[in-house]
Order: sequence, then structure tokens, then C-alpha cells
Amino acid sequence: MQRLTRMNARSACALLCLLLAGATFAGPRPHTHDGFFLRLAPGFGGASSSYDDADGEVSLDGGAGIMDIAIGAMVSESLALHATLFGWSISDPDAEFDYSDGTSLDGEVPGDFTLGAFGIGVTNYFGPSNVYLSASLGAGSLTLDVEGLGDFESDTGFAGEIACGKEWWVGNNWGLGVAGVFGFHSIPDADTDEKFSGGNFGVLFSATFN
Repeated sequence: MQRLTRMNARSACALLCLLLAGATFAGPRPHTHDGFFLRLAPGFGGASSSYDDADGEVSLDGGAGIMDIAIGAMVSESLALHATLFGWSISDPDAEFDYSDGTSLDGEVPGDFTLGAFGIGVTNYFGPSNVYLSASLGAGSLTLDVEGLGDFESDTGFAGEIACGKEWWVGNNWGLGVAGVFGFHSIPDADTDEKFSGGNFGVLFSATFN
């Protein structure tokens, strides 16, 4: 969670400036997708990641808080191009260790397991229904912050997400909505050639300025 929080903190000032400038860049037509694009979408769901090597497999999973922030512009009447900051965090994840000798061990890890990622994405709206499909691809890393032991951080690897949702206009340029999201990652360990891989799913609640 600490890594995702730090990423969000670094983005806060930029987001505020862009939001204040939004009225200047947004198109003049109300209830129309044009000009500046900003979507803030927190949510919740589940996430998991597993690591497999010669000694066996380790899996971490649990309920997750999810965050998605997209900043960009409409490049046509229905298509937005944007930078996307996205990720999730699990508090006290469940852990399962399946060793190569056939034994296993499971329990709870006291701490936070977090994915933080940054990428490029597109969002396409389908007509006046305001139903949309969004996809982002980029780079991310995993952090496991264990109470009393500190942070364990991966290298940077591949991360992406796909979301499908619907919004309703609540002002000339603001829309509120809900979406289902699916994410995926493949991220190398910092000390070996092996990779963490897994995914996440959940529900996002969006506020979009456009």
C-alpha cells in the first residue's frame, strides 16, 4: 500500500492543476465527449499473485482496494487517449506455500501487498448510452510490506487492465458511473529470473470530467 500511496501523492498536485484547468480545455458543448479527459475511479475486489521456482510455488491473495486514475484528452467524439495510474492493495494477504517435496503451508501475512503501475490507455464510448470500454498497458512493480520486517520489492514488469462500464451525466461536463475491471501482471523478482504472475478483478466507481 505504501508504494501505491506514494505514487498517488506524487500525482495529487498534477491532478489538482489539471482539474482546475479543465474548464479551459473542455469542449463548449455540454454532455459531449470532447476536450480534456480526467477519470477518478476507486473501487474494491480481489487480487492474487504467485511465484514458482525449483523449491515450489508461493501464492498471495485476498480482498483488495483498487485505484484507477486516467488523464488525457479526447482524440475523436468517442475515443480518449490517456495516461493511467492504476493498482491495488491487499491488507494481510492469505499466503499458500506448496513445496516441491509435496508438503504445503498456509497462513496470513501481517502487512500490505501492493501493485502500483503506470501506463498508456484508451477509452471508447459507444454512442449516447455512455457505455464505455477502457484498456491500459504499462509497467508496474509489487511491494510486500511485512510488519516488523520492512518492504520487499520486485523489479519492474508488465501490467495491464481492461474495464467496461457505464456513466450518467450529472453536469455539463461531469459523469458518474460504475465499471467492472480485470487486471493482469507478469513481474520479475528482484533477485532471481523467476516472475510473479496473477490478476485482479473488481468494481470501480468513476467520476469523469470531460
